[in-house]
Amino acid sequence: MTNDLTAVQFATNPDPRAPLVLVLDTSGSMIGEPISELNAGLQILKEDLEKDELSSRRVEIAIVTFGDQGVQQVQDFVTARDWEPPVLEADGLTPMGEALMLGLALVNERKAEYRANGIQYYRPGSSC
Repeated sequence: MTNDLTAVQFATNPDPRAPLVLVLDTSGSMIGEPISELNAGLQILKEDLEKDELSSRRVEIAIVTFGDQGVQQVQDFVTARDWEPPVLEADGLTPMGEALMLGLALVNERKAEYRANGIQYYRPGSSC
């Protein structure tokens, strides 16, 4: 599960982590202004995370979309300071349940990688 690159990343940045999976609707209901606002919101999130030195090191972002292309993991976990938000397009159906299940699986896998590398992580309502 843990590869050599992940182990190196954890060794160079041993800070506790906060895994964040964005599960984003790219279905047909998002065509037009809604998808534009979502893309703008991703840029605002990036800017806000960059302003906070601690968050830029500790927050790790992955992205799952659901829409015309089905459910896709379009971004693996990357620290906020290295994250470049994608430009999303909308079309198709809304397989939200499947997307949420993938998001939960990604968080569980990442937590296992943290544990395997001795990295603490945050959970809602708790500290390290």
